[in-house]
Amino acid sequence: MRIGLVGVIAAWAVPVATHLVGFDVVLPVLVWVGTASLLRAGRTLLDRLMIAFAVLSGGVSLAALLFSVWPWGLEPVPVAGTALTTLVLIAVITGRRPKLPARIDPSDVVLAGASILAAVLVLRPLAPSPTAALKVLALGEDAARHFGIYDNIYRTGGLLAFHQSEMAVPLQSGFATYPQGAHFTFVLVNNFVHSGSSYGTPLTRLHNFALLYGLTLALSIACVMWAARWVGGQRLRGWAFLPVAAIVTGFLFFGDGIPIFTHGFVSEIAAFGPFALLIAVLARPLSDPREQIVTAAALLCTVSMTYYLFLLSTSVVVVIWAIGYRRHLLRYWRWTLGAILVGGPVALFAPLINLRQANSVTQLTRDGGVQPMNVVLLTVLLAAVLLGLVIRRTARSSPAWRMMLVWVVTSVAYAAALFAATTGGATRYYYEKSLHELLMVLLVGAGATVMLVPGAIRAPKRRRQRWLAGLAPSAVAAAALLVGAIFFGGPTGHGFRYPPNGRSWGESYARDLNNFVAPAKAIVATYDKLPHNDGYVTVLYVNGRYDALTTYNGTLWLSVLYNNHGRAWRDTLWVLPTPTKSQAELEQFIRDSPDPVRFVTNAPLVSAAVAHVRQTDPSVRVEVVPITYP
Repeated sequence: MRIGLVGVIAAWAVPVATHLVGFDVVLPVLVWVGTASLLRAGRTLLDRLMIAFAVLSGGVSLAALLFSVWPWGLEPVPVAGTALTTLVLIAVITGRRPKLPARIDPSDVVLAGASILAAVLVLRPLAPSPTAALKVLALGEDAARHFGIYDNIYRTGGLLAFHQSEMAVPLQSGFATYPQGAHFTFVLVNNFVHSGSSYGTPLTRLHNFALLYGLTLALSIACVMWAARWVGGQRLRGWAFLPVAAIVTGFLFFGDGIPIFTHGFVSEIAAFGPFALLIAVLARPLSDPREQIVTAAALLCTVSMTYYLFLLSTSVVVVIWAIGYRRHLLRYWRWTLGAILVGGPVALFAPLINLRQANSVTQLTRDGGVQPMNVVLLTVLLAAVLLGLVIRRTARSSPAWRMMLVWVVTSVAYAAALFAATTGGATRYYYEKSLHELLMVLLVGAGATVMLVPGAIRAPKRRRQRWLAGLAPSAVAAAALLVGAIFFGGPTGHGFRYPPNGRSWGESYARDLNNFVAPAKAIVATYDKLPHNDGYVTVLYVNGRYDALTTYNGTLWLSVLYNNHGRAWRDTLWVLPTPTKSQAELEQFIRDSPDPVRFVTNAPLVSAAVAHVRQTDPSVRVEVVPITYP
């Protein structure tokens, strides 16, 4: 009892102390390590940290509901104090004392090294400034809307579903109830980094958002690699993991992961990691059934709060897993019941609060802006994984690999169903999203491809031998796979948004070739030049390089930076499908607009239209601000 009291006091004293010196950034790490120290699953330190991350992700999903309604918002001290107190109470109730494994495997080194390298490569183009971030993100219109959600969670201090009446002006209708697990976590992390919930301008917050988004992609790559290793079990320990790591990074950095990132699919990128971890723990459950139940429930909550589209097919696999795991679920029925009573409402929150969209069949058949995947590479990966799962006796006799086969078959069936339902769309938006989900499943099961090579996964029993055994052939195979990804990981088509060097997405991104500097500079220059809260809706209307992209995406980005997208979204759509409008169309738009309009433009036609409207109706509030544009 005395230890618990001391622990609770320390749980609040530490956050207060770090806050006084402005070093709250250490608190999330302390909570993460503390969670890991109370778990017992996992052979290595990295295993334990990954499982702790899975549990914490669900904890944040649950806490998001609490933090959105309590009086302290997302202030670091009460958030960290509550989290650390919870860990102390768990330790007292369970009788567990902090303990971490010291074991490190060669595959841990591979995973950590590849993840750090991915983080460096992803962050490098984003890091210098808000303009640098925008030149990457300006391509994807979705990134602007996600930033709008993030920035308003920062302003309100909680999930926007609890502040819908305040969101009429800042956000387009429907976005206040969009799944916000990723956005909420970004704000929470930023508050710890800045030791407070009040910092920066919209442009600096945009830069922070972009950096966290980049780190999320790197974290997702790490989670997928770990999930692939966990499913492979002992057979993928040691250097045999190298080719698997190369496959994961090849697809997610050099291949289709980068266009998913640059198109601004923030929630999807954030869901990749927890989704991969969920695949892994359902395929190969943790050694302690109680920890398995808690971890699986936590990851289901995280996926639902972040991107519940992935739950449509996942629910089938969860039911199959629950049937196979029923003895443990019944034996530990109190834990099962607790997971249902606590995790159920959290997992249902995002779909239910967004029921109008979530319950719409037409939503799954709508078209949208998405980069078609390289189906040739995806088919090759699918064939290799299926061969490994079906041909090798080792896979057929393993419960983990049999469960992976269930995941693959279910994901293929889901993608096929969406393909059949969306034949009218040119890009089949949600069909492509189902292929993203299938890709995650195949990458987690990528260890099955290694099983096709006889003798490649016979890890020595002695630890010292394992550090050297198979290093040379595994390194050669990994290098060959990465070189192949660099040369063949690009798109199957051509266009101004594609890698200009004709190779992979990742190479183009790392070399900062496929960026949009002109739109980014125009957006930042406009934002810096004009007043922010004077009631005007700003339309960035330019003629020149990337004029269509700049006019549409630029107007969209300005509306979220000015925090008036709820009013401006109709003006943003008006510029489509092309910024080349007639003078009569421009004049009609000015007269019909319910809000005063400010054109930032280099087009003489716009100035002529504004001048004519002013002559015929002097009461119309409209302005023209000249801009220099390439």
